Amino acid sequence: MEIQKLLRGAEIDAEKISAVIRLVVFVTLASVIFSAEGSQGPAGSIELAVGIYGIGTIVGLALAWRGIFHPVIPYVFVTFDVILVSTQILMLTGLMGMESSFSFALPAAGLIFVILIHASMRYRPWLIVYAASLFLIALNLGDLILTQDHAMNFGAHTMRRGGMGSFMNYQILPLTLVALAAFILFVTSRRTRALLLRSIAQTNRAAKLSRYFSPNLANSLAEGDDDQLLAGRRLPVAVVFVDIRGFTALGETMTPEELTSFLSEYRNRLTKPIFAHGGTVDKFIGDAIMAVFGTPLQRPDDASRAVTCALEILDATRHWSEDRERSGSLPVAIGIGVHYGEVFAGALGNEQLLEYTVIGDTVNVAERLEGLSRNVGSPLVVSAALLEAATSARKTVEWRRLPPQQLKGHRKPVEAFCLEAPAGTSAPRTRPGP
Repeated sequence: MEIQKLLRGAEIDAEKISAVIRLVVFVTLASVIFSAEGSQGPAGSIELAVGIYGIGTIVGLALAWRGIFHPVIPYVFVTFDVILVSTQILMLTGLMGMESSFSFALPAAGLIFVILIHASMRYRPWLIVYAASLFLIALNLGDLILTQDHAMNFGAHTMRRGGMGSFMNYQILPLTLVALAAFILFVTSRRTRALLLRSIAQTNRAAKLSRYFSPNLANSLAEGDDDQLLAGRRLPVAVVFVDIRGFTALGETMTPEELTSFLSEYRNRLTKPIFAHGGTVDKFIGDAIMAVFGTPLQRPDDASRAVTCALEILDATRHWSEDRERSGSLPVAIGIGVHYGEVFAGALGNEQLLEYTVIGDTVNVAERLEGLSRNVGSPLVVSAALLEAATSARKTVEWRRLPPQQLKGHRKPVEAFCLEAPAGTSAPRTRPGP
């Protein structure tokens, strides 16, 4: 249903463009014909035909801009155009005493190709075949419209002067050219429609995946990178852990509805900086957020992005906390831990349930650093490995070196730094970068 809805929207847009092109064709033809001076004979019928074409143009514009569309409408307009052009060509051929087979020799016959090209703009390959077939049928049945005397006399005269070669040139070759033009436009239109459907399907797939994955991961899956993503690999990434301070006590003061609204706003506000800097939300763990920079897309400045993101999360939390206090609600404080190192990234689970995630000691260290932030009087604690990799971001704020930390589950002490700022959600003190 979503794909059909998107396809319908694309077809409505195509009808709008087609209506504008039709207007351009009408204005151009009207300008050429009505500016001609001293025209005799069939000029009146041509002017009438242009006027009728103008009426069709107005109807087409009205339908397109009102969004009125049905698959039959393009066929109706093509039929209208083909009958109008074919009638004028045959009338001119008859007035000049020519056989209908020679109608392709008239300059007006060039409108056949204009109509075919115009039809190809509608993402409907068979519409082109229909238009070309209708033209060939109408013009080859022209003998039923033209007077038999003119047709026979001119035809006999032509045969005497030019012989079989002339007959081939004026009858077989034009039909072949129209058929070839229709074939080329058919193939082009069919390919364009296939690309359109593929693009719509990918857009629809990415939209559905974005409900469950971060935007960059959803786009990678939608583009068909499933094999690489699901196979798993080892790579260096920056892992960010965010947790609400005192969430259990805070949650006890809320109703279930208020708690649901609180967590939704918390995730909405704090994931924006993550996505803005190209990170992926690996998972939500209750009131905790685990984000990763470096997968599925790797960048040379992933560590710097993680540092900048962490600082912006603190700033977003400060604004949110101020908004809550103004409305009479309790303020919010968070803790953040960030580490940079190697992880295993891939899809874990079974055929029924797969989860794309990262695992490894780097994840554990980031989580422990977040817990450490509660004890060092700072909302943000990062590893020395992160600051060493984050060359473009580490000097934009003041850091305080901590004593080597023996983290739970980690054999060696970890060199860490904390943000030199008051605990909670206060904005960090900044200074010019290097």
